[in-house]
Amino acid sequence: MAASDKGNMGNPTSIKELFHGMTPESANIIQGVVIAVGPLRIQAVNDDKLILTETVLSVPRHLTDYTTTCDISLGGGSINSVTQSGQGTHPHGSSGTHGGHESGDGSHSHPGSEGAHVHNVATFNIACATITVHNALKVGERVHLLSFNNRKSYFILDRVR
Repeated sequence: MAASDKGNMGNPTSIKELFHGMTPESANIIQGVVIAVGPLRIQAVNDDKLILTETVLSVPRHLTDYTTTCDISLGGGSINSVTQSGQGTHPHGSSGTHGGHESGDGSHSHPGSEGAHVHNVATFNIACATITVHNALKVGERVHLLSFNNRKSYFILDRVR
């Protein structure tokens, strides 16, 4: 795209147009299709001969499987814990009512059904939890690629939806 074309873009209507307006002359955005993983290979759409390998691709973290830490807390909604056994009386950490069977100290009993019952959890917090995000590219997915360095390097921007 010529420099004069970039100045006449007006309001970009897609991420591709937005990047074209911000990138240097030697950069270009193309679409590709993942044809292999491990090692990653991407074939350019409309160019069967252009197959990009890991040596020229930069893959952002959000397009990989990765582990990170997070805090988890219950927002809206509820969590119910179903207990399948444990008939009889057992304590809970706070006073209140669980199905109308609770005394003031948090203990209660569950008659019948061999002790199966449900506990409703009002709050839920986990601090510094470890979570694995499975978001690696898969064969057949389409991606947007930003070429730079005179088409010697490519950065994978994101999946095409």
